Amino acid sequence: MTDLKKVCFFCNKDIKDKKSFEHIIPDGLLGKMGIKEAKVTGDRVTQYSRIKVPAHSRCNNEFGSRYEEIVLELLQDTDTLYQAIVDEEGGLPIEYGPSASVSSIMTTWLSKIYYGMFYDDYLKTSNENWKEICLHVIESQNFDLVRKSYEGGYGFQLPSSLFVFQSKNSRFDLFTSVNPSTILIKINTITLVLCLCDGYLTKGYLNGETLQQLRDRVTEENLNDSEFPSHKLALSEILALRLCIPKSPSFIYGNHQILNMSFSTMVSNPSEVYKIDVALLKELRIKFLSEFGIQLLN
Repeated sequence: MTDLKKVCFFCNKDIKDKKSFEHIIPDGLLGKMGIKEAKVTGDRVTQYSRIKVPAHSRCNNEFGSRYEEIVLELLQDTDTLYQAIVDEEGGLPIEYGPSASVSSIMTTWLSKIYYGMFYDDYLKTSNENWKEICLHVIESQNFDLVRKSYEGGYGFQLPSSLFVFQSKNSRFDLFTSVNPSTILIKINTITLVLCLCDGYLTKGYLNGETLQQLRDRVTEENLNDSEFPSHKLALSEILALRLCIPKSPSFIYGNHQILNMSFSTMVSNPSEVYKIDVALLKELRIKFLSEFGIQLLN
């Protein structure tokens, strides 16, 4: 098997010259927030600042200069960032290419963090079971497509549903899910949840009034108790919904663009064929809430 310590995280090519290491969570952000918490995956405990992946200097510098400086600037004002993402929620584009939109930039950044954490764990964990899970993630078709999108100049991403929420407390939190492929990051009062490579399918179900109702519920719970993990309430709903969507994402690569075919269908009654199983949704919602230690009265 290929020694991944000698393979570039970004382009998946061998590193023959001097390699560099990409910090998956920028040092600048860690320092600014004073994040000292340990991060746990499998049986391994490490500091956020030590989560690094091998990369060509060229790939490392290109990614850093193109995205991370912009991300750090956006995170300076989380209220403005929140509103910018909300303002961009309306459209579900079919043609998808390089973009300077706030949602595209944040999706690129969150995708890198998600795959970077599993990549780092695979290289360093001594837990063989967890190592297999990490390998499954970084050898997945999704990660292969994400790398291709990076090489093609689209950003380190594919069409992925991005959701944003606000809360009153400013504690940092980071969570990754293998199935479904999802990442949550909470920075100050803003929470970002990304459903990776889902072709906007989750966003297609959770939008408009339904999404606003979830935001209102999160706000209500947080107003009642500022320490309540309302961001995990939102995450539970999104994870449960994504597992209930009876459709798979589909992409076609063109010349410097991706066609998102996830909403295409040959069936004559899509509203029935792709209907969410409400009973299953409720069951999964309760399951995730329980896993996060959340008990709701209604």
